[in-house]
Amino acid sequence: MRLKKSVLTAAAVLLCMLFVCGVCAEAAVELINGSFEAGTKAWQKKAYVEEGVTVELAGDPERGSVAHIAAETDNDVRLIQNVSVQPNTAYKLSCYVKTAGVEGGAGACLGVYGIAVSSQACTGDTDWHYIELVGKTADNQKELAVSVGIGSHGAVSKGEAWFDDVKIEPADNASVMFGKNTAPASQTGKKTDREVPTEFPTKSILTVCAVAAVFTIALAFWHFYCGRKPMNVGTVKGGDWHWVLLILALALVFRIVISLIVYCYNTNGNIVYGHKVDVNDFIFWGNSVAQNGISKFYEGWCDYPPGYMLILGLMSGIRSMLGISSPYANALFIKIPCIIADLACAYIVYRISRKTMRRSAALALMALCAFTPVFAYISSGWGQIDQVLALMLIVPILLLYRRHPIWAGLIYGCGILMKPQALMCGPLFAAAYLIYVFKGLEPYDGPARNRRFGKMLGFKQDCAAFRFIETIIAVLAAVGVIAVVGLMFSGYTDPETGEKVTGIMWLIEKYYKTATSYNYATVNAYNYWAAIGANWAKTDVPYAGLTYGEWGTIGMAVSVMLSLGMYVYSSLRHKNCKGSLPLIMAFMLAGIFTFGHFMHERYVFPALMLLLVAYILYNDWRILVLYVLYSISILVNCMAAFYYSALHQYGLYWDNDLVFADSIVNIALFALLAPTTLDLVIRNKPWKSYNG
Repeated sequence: MRLKKSVLTAAAVLLCMLFVCGVCAEAAVELINGSFEAGTKAWQKKAYVEEGVTVELAGDPERGSVAHIAAETDNDVRLIQNVSVQPNTAYKLSCYVKTAGVEGGAGACLGVYGIAVSSQACTGDTDWHYIELVGKTADNQKELAVSVGIGSHGAVSKGEAWFDDVKIEPADNASVMFGKNTAPASQTGKKTDREVPTEFPTKSILTVCAVAAVFTIALAFWHFYCGRKPMNVGTVKGGDWHWVLLILALALVFRIVISLIVYCYNTNGNIVYGHKVDVNDFIFWGNSVAQNGISKFYEGWCDYPPGYMLILGLMSGIRSMLGISSPYANALFIKIPCIIADLACAYIVYRISRKTMRRSAALALMALCAFTPVFAYISSGWGQIDQVLALMLIVPILLLYRRHPIWAGLIYGCGILMKPQALMCGPLFAAAYLIYVFKGLEPYDGPARNRRFGKMLGFKQDCAAFRFIETIIAVLAAVGVIAVVGLMFSGYTDPETGEKVTGIMWLIEKYYKTATSYNYATVNAYNYWAAIGANWAKTDVPYAGLTYGEWGTIGMAVSVMLSLGMYVYSSLRHKNCKGSLPLIMAFMLAGIFTFGHFMHERYVFPALMLLLVAYILYNDWRILVLYVLYSISILVNCMAAFYYSALHQYGLYWDNDLVFADSIVNIALFALLAPTTLDLVIRNKPWKSYNG
């Protein structure tokens, strides 16, 4: 009997051991040649740019055989191995790394290829040290692409790195996802203090945008309601300053609230109030300017021109003087210039609409501009500077109409220093100046300017020769401000060549590299290319006999040439065509966005302010309707792009149905904008609204 019990006990223990071993074997994974003793066999090389890349086996006196990876220029270079894993299981990836001269982007890192998840960035010169990355596989995931290298998706880097002892092993828990779940969020539960996202938030985006649409349409109807009766300038004594200040104050509070509720998380779980890439970059760049000065700023990675770096440095210096260090306050300080630009645009709308509309209608239109949701979302939520660019396009137009061409040129030059997208409007501004020289413009408000300056030059009255001299000075003012700021940032040592950079030619190269750095048909811009499924597709992909890039070039060229032709025709044919320049510029930006390549989701954003100014000058209700509809479609696009950046660490990129639907809407809106623009430019007979 004892023998029988002993046998049964032993059998039970053996079965338990077999069960435990089976479970461990099920969770265990095998990564082949993680120590690189057998070379780089079982590993696959991947590089974003093949030139200037080294991937080889190297010897190290401390660790023996190691993998050596080097990138001469900003790149994403990796060694990748696909490993079989269990679904819905937490794993820890780890390795040892040593670096030399690594800078920018994700640095030298350990990651998962295909979903833009990586460990902490290892930069500069470091000795051997341990790094790890903990994450969880998706519910249906059976394979994991483990990678070691320099740079990551959308975060390119350069330098040298050595890797050794790469491992993957089961972990207890994780908040980062190594793949895309298809199960509902309620089935996954909370892994840390916050729930791990399992699906793209399409429903939330559409809900917010639906509320925004109702709010925007209500403001537009309020404006139309206030403008039912003819203009009554001068019938009410006193100004509207109390209403103007109230609207601006409420708009400021609105933006502070938006800046608090729009946030995401870094890979390490830290909260970021705004777009995690842009806000972190702006904070880092501002600190670099404030602490290290501007002469060596571009020795590090930065894909923005130098103009806004001066503003970021100023804001960083003020924040440091005040002793502010919380994540929210840091982000809010970086957003303050964008918020100021928002409020300035609203005030400009009031000032110019007040000349042609009833007081109440002008205030309502100012409120529409101040509370358009996409404006607040981009400036105070996302933290981007597109409204600064819009301001730098609107102000030169109004200055030119007021016969201040020199100041207009100077402000436009500042706009080019802020964002390279300002260059897209250069051909139209050039045409506007030529028309100004040979024809002259009816002043927007008041008589011809610069009379004293003209007399100093020997011109007793306004003439083409005097306007030509003004134009030359305006061009020199634009080029001069660009040259001065460019020289301020020169004198640094090029990290690629080791040579000292002087002059301003480096700035031209910077603009070119920035314009072509994202070599894709579209980068989350919901346009024609996104509609056919080419979002993040390389520009060299064949399409209808050409490539995406070649078709995009044609689309951009046609948009520019057609815009130039319309503006010249309108200016020469019609006397009162003040609204043509902002309207045609909006048409050109929308055309480039819809059919051009290299486009990002916010490249069409300045067209909104241009449409609003064109509406005031033309008083055509069709333009305001287009403004409202475009503001909603752009908000959908920008929110989806924001969550693309926030969630791709969980394997959540975008919703194909949402991309297609909003792309079709943007194409349809351009199809409405085109005939409206042509009708106003050719006939110059607006479909009057009630105002005026």
